[in-house]
Amino acid sequence: MQELFTFPTDELLQEYEVVVSISLNSETNNIEFEANQIKFQNLLKEAKEKLCETYDEKYCNSLLEKVQGLIDHTDFWRTMSQSAVFYITPDQVFYYRLSIPIHTGTVVSTQPYVLPLIANFQYVSYYHLLALSHDKFSIYNGRRNKIQKIELPDDAPDTLTKALGDELTGGELNVASYNGGLIGGGQGVFHGHNEKSSEKEIDQENYFRIVDNYVYEHFSKPTQLPLVLFSLTKNIADFDKLSKNEYLDKDTRIEASPSQLSFNDIQDQTSKVVDDIINRRYDKLVEKFNETTPKYKLEAQYHDLAMASIQGKIDTLLLEDDYQVFGTIDENGQYHEGPEKNQYVNQLVHNVLKTNGNVYVLDKASMPSDTGIAATLRF
Repeated sequence: MQELFTFPTDELLQEYEVVVSISLNSETNNIEFEANQIKFQNLLKEAKEKLCETYDEKYCNSLLEKVQGLIDHTDFWRTMSQSAVFYITPDQVFYYRLSIPIHTGTVVSTQPYVLPLIANFQYVSYYHLLALSHDKFSIYNGRRNKIQKIELPDDAPDTLTKALGDELTGGELNVASYNGGLIGGGQGVFHGHNEKSSEKEIDQENYFRIVDNYVYEHFSKPTQLPLVLFSLTKNIADFDKLSKNEYLDKDTRIEASPSQLSFNDIQDQTSKVVDDIINRRYDKLVEKFNETTPKYKLEAQYHDLAMASIQGKIDTLLLEDDYQVFGTIDENGQYHEGPEKNQYVNQLVHNVLKTNGNVYVLDKASMPSDTGIAATLRF
């Protein structure tokens, strides 16, 4: 079973003989995790009923047994996020941990049901947060405005003295903290003593290089997630100069000292920055939609939307949360009204994503259109 961190991916946008999509919203805390285990077990029963409408019971059991062992996987449920989505195909199982509430349910189709993922990724991707001080670092998984500290192994270079060891030239760094930092932690000021000052600067640079390489090899390279820095302005500038990490995000940073902050302090500062990014990107989205002329807009015109999605004409698709259209889209872009639920909108989203369009899921109050579905077209 493989956890995925980016969206969309090749796994999500291809078609399968069959794929079971299971969406589970957590309504318990990490202590009372048994409720999620029971809920997941019930969702598997629901999925089996839907599968067996088309396939024989032996095939249904062989497909679902790939995740049967997860029911009793205590560690997984203890670290459950706000929600999770599982995709079970004949050859593989992959899943996402999400940081937003979603609708619990199951969908059996030939395409993964991606609607629960959209709102989670539409403004900010997953990322790693590097809290960097002059002599230590910690790293966190970031999912929207929520972070989770990653426990590092004993041999990680998480302190300057541990990283440099015998190569430490300047001895202990002499640093004083003054008020005036972004969050009251103060700006770190180096006090040099003759040649010791330059030696300490060398130690600092060497340490940042080691941190840069370690984070790249163990986190950025395997996941390909953006790396966001949480550090003093000077440390950010110094780290930027020497970093060879292609995933370092140079547009998003949190300029403050993390050295004396608690986890909750770091969480609060990160949340403020991410929430600001989300609000600005939403405002820009609405502004662009409102400025688009009617000629380049479609709303609840299901036939036109279906054809435009196949032809790659849709630049941005806006959906009201849980909006549904009964029916399907065929391979020629024709809409066929029918009893199928969860098919049309999911197919429409797949078509838009495959042609490099953008998809957003908004609550009713946030929709710039009153039709529940709208699109802007490429010029």
